[in-house]
Amino acid sequence: MKQQSQNFNDCFDPRSGLVPIAEAEKQVFDQISPLSTTEVVSLPKALGRVLANAATSSIDVPPHANSAMDGFAIAGEALPSTDTKAFKILGEALAGKPWHGTCGENQTVRVTTGAMMPKGTDSVIIQEDVTIEGDQAIINPGHKAFANVRQAGEDLKRGEVTVDSGTKLSPAELGVLASTGIGRVEVFRKPIAAVFSTGDELMNAGETLAAGSIYDSNRYVLMGLLQNSGANVINLGVIPDDYDKTLEALSSARKKADLIITSGGVSTGSADFVIKALEQLGSIDLWRIAIRPGRPFAFGRIGDALFFGLPGNPVAVMVTYYRLLQPALRKLMGEHNLHPTPVLKARATTPFRKKPNRAEVYRAILSRDELGNPVVSSTGQQGSGLLSSMSQANCFVLLDDSDTTASPGDMVDVQPFHGLI
Repeated sequence: MKQQSQNFNDCFDPRSGLVPIAEAEKQVFDQISPLSTTEVVSLPKALGRVLANAATSSIDVPPHANSAMDGFAIAGEALPSTDTKAFKILGEALAGKPWHGTCGENQTVRVTTGAMMPKGTDSVIIQEDVTIEGDQAIINPGHKAFANVRQAGEDLKRGEVTVDSGTKLSPAELGVLASTGIGRVEVFRKPIAAVFSTGDELMNAGETLAAGSIYDSNRYVLMGLLQNSGANVINLGVIPDDYDKTLEALSSARKKADLIITSGGVSTGSADFVIKALEQLGSIDLWRIAIRPGRPFAFGRIGDALFFGLPGNPVAVMVTYYRLLQPALRKLMGEHNLHPTPVLKARATTPFRKKPNRAEVYRAILSRDELGNPVVSSTGQQGSGLLSSMSQANCFVLLDDSDTTASPGDMVDVQPFHGLI
């Protein structure tokens, strides 16, 4: 229901009927359909957006053969095989300033890195291997033809698909698109997420804290996570523990958002009204999952809007976001390459205890031992109200339903945070 200011509520209820986390992930993911609307944006504004249509190169990249080093351009067949040989220097080619003319068999042109290869040449001898005597370049034997040259189309061929549709554009993809001359791209529009927290005890950051109240941290965590994932966020603030006001907030949000995301109010307490309001306005497709922290999680629909009811404890918010909401959001945004988040093995240096028939997610610190092998240790207390532990951690330790308690020395599954962003 609420954001706990103490760590006694760890979001786990031993009652039966909880959905295994793997099944919950599949149920949510399978019910998501990508957005259909797109927009055209300039390349500088396309970072993090998902490409709607495959991009094809209209040119070879590079568009012409060019020197990979500073040196002298020569015809490979004219290179000496046994004795030194003199080549007359005809001129110089610079990057962006070609040398116009044709180089003969015993002639050469000085070139800088990136310079277009002169006609009649196909090899570059680096300047450190050349002796200059007047207008002659003296070259020793032993050099290979076609060395130190980037061929036309070596990176991309004309007509080649450079970036597939459904790709989230990183700086690397922006560079690839720019190298083919593309300045504007069609991308899927950003999903709109309406976010609010529930609880009479919650106050906004910056306000004077009243007796019995706590500051709302979940909403700020969620807004940051959503924005980092590429969504536009509508901040609906804090909704009191009141059925009519909860009903009004959900009804209003469904008209302007693709996703409605609440924090708290999806448990079974007397002041938890989100589930009741959701039953009135839409449907509940999933409720309560077998994971710690994160059990009181709900998923459903209100009209055309997807609904995600996250737990009230701050760490449980982040765990359920990464495990359930973020993959769904990526699919909603039109991503095709939805590979699982990387997981690696590391040796535990502290115990990780768990109960049977549920998954557990620990906040932990991944490092290396004196031999350079990956090791992982708990951040300490794992209460789901301890948000500071997320700031101290750099990874999750994942123990699935079938795992037993991990002891120091055991190998455990680790999910670094950098793979989640």
